[in-house]
Amino acid sequence: MSFLPTMVRRRNISYGTQTIEGTRAWDTFMSLVTTTRKLGLSFFEYVRDRILRRGNIPSLATIIYDRSSVNSLGWS
Repeated sequence: MSFLPTMVRRRNISYGTQTIEGTRAWDTFMSLVTTTRKLGLSFFEYVRDRILRRGNIPSLATIIYDRSSVNSLGWS
């Protein structure tokens, strides 16, 4: 499932971001939503784990690396 409908809905409600920094923050946020969804993680649980610095959920980079190692996805 793409995050595009979510972005369009958000843009229509808020009339877009007001600053370049806001656009970058929104893009980062949506990238995290998409990545956690693809990895089968709860976005909210992941962000909560990061904010509270619990460390119960590995970093996204670690999860992606571990899964690529298991699936033998090497450098191309």
